[in-house]
Amino acid sequence: MTAVSDASPGYRRATVLMTSTSMLVPLGGLVTAPVLAQGLGAAGRGELAAALAPATLMLGVATLGLPEALTFFIAKRPSITRRALGWATLATVGLGAVSVALVWTLLPFLSAGDPDLARLILVATIWNVPALVVAVLRGAATGRQWWGLVAWERIALTVARVGVLFALLLAERLTVETAVLASVIMPVLSGLVYVALLRRPPAGDDHEVDDPRIAAPMFRYGTVVWLGSIASMVIGRLAGLLMLPMAGAEALGLYTVATTIADVPLVVALAVQGTLFGVSSRASDASRVTATSRISLLVGLTGVTVMGASLPWWLGPLFGEEFMAAAWPTVILLTSAVVLVPGLMASSGLAAWGRPALRSAALVASLVVHLATFLLFVPAWGAWGAAWSGIAGTTALTAISVLAGARVLGVSSRAFLVPGRADMILAKDEVAALLERLTGRR
Repeated sequence: MTAVSDASPGYRRATVLMTSTSMLVPLGGLVTAPVLAQGLGAAGRGELAAALAPATLMLGVATLGLPEALTFFIAKRPSITRRALGWATLATVGLGAVSVALVWTLLPFLSAGDPDLARLILVATIWNVPALVVAVLRGAATGRQWWGLVAWERIALTVARVGVLFALLLAERLTVETAVLASVIMPVLSGLVYVALLRRPPAGDDHEVDDPRIAAPMFRYGTVVWLGSIASMVIGRLAGLLMLPMAGAEALGLYTVATTIADVPLVVALAVQGTLFGVSSRASDASRVTATSRISLLVGLTGVTVMGASLPWWLGPLFGEEFMAAAWPTVILLTSAVVLVPGLMASSGLAAWGRPALRSAALVASLVVHLATFLLFVPAWGAWGAAWSGIAGTTALTAISVLAGARVLGVSSRAFLVPGRADMILAKDEVAALLERLTGRR
């Protein structure tokens, strides 16, 4: 799922780099998912998801929208990097401490009364405080257009996580506890690549701005984004938080495998969205946003069709026969990922045009739809119900984001949704260029 070519070679390079390296994250998940599934079983896999869910939710809640705010403002004023990072880090660590305390008070519910699971949830939550700082550093690096640094973080994280989990499996030390530790420590270590942000930034690349202050505009923008970030993270972790008490560990394990597979197109689309936001924060171009949406939709639809059609041949052998029950929920979630693509690109445009409130409103509406259908479907249908609630939520998000994006960017809704013949040709060329880069051919 790669983005449109642009007159600026920097955008093309950034998109290809972010797209190609973002594939490592879901591919790493596909590599480690069978290890976790076969090493832990369906129930153990469900316990792992439950242990990590509150900690991962912190990554959206306790950052106060500051990674996006840093991207938006540092893209325009690189000289404020260190001062902006200082304010953002201080606020993030404080909110992280509050989040740890909140999770501690909710442990009896989150762990369903299991003391061992409660301990793992608390350990994972504490380790996510430094991970919050890494998210802030990543936002600053994106604002500086340092795509290579972000790519190196992804590479380091994927290689380390895959290597550690395989080593644990071979040493017969793979347990829910060791899997939790590997999952929360690796993101912190990979974030060390951002030490370069501490160097003195240049001042000559700054754009003229109406408000020369740093903290006030950044926190104002971040607070507006924050509500949408909370909604997004709750959507992503709803199953881990509620599915265990509502449908049991086995249903959660099946759904976790389905989401691992569906994350392949989704994570790549999110990488394109992040790149588009970073570049558009520096220089706005509505045609770039809409063309990226159309081409990403084309490539995503093609990839999802191939994955869904071939699913019966590799799901069982890769994850184990007990996970064949996850086949149809996986197909539903793959469809949901494609539906989400135009919404992601439109919301990226809204944020880059300084309208993060509209983006957050779409995410909150999506959460309402997702939660209502989740509570309705999951008790009766388990993983199937969770998958259907997912597609309901993504449809709501895309509909609202595209309508709002069309109005703010001054384009038609059709420009986000309907590819033309030129888009098909360009999509083919972009995929070919990406494959050449991945295979090392010239």
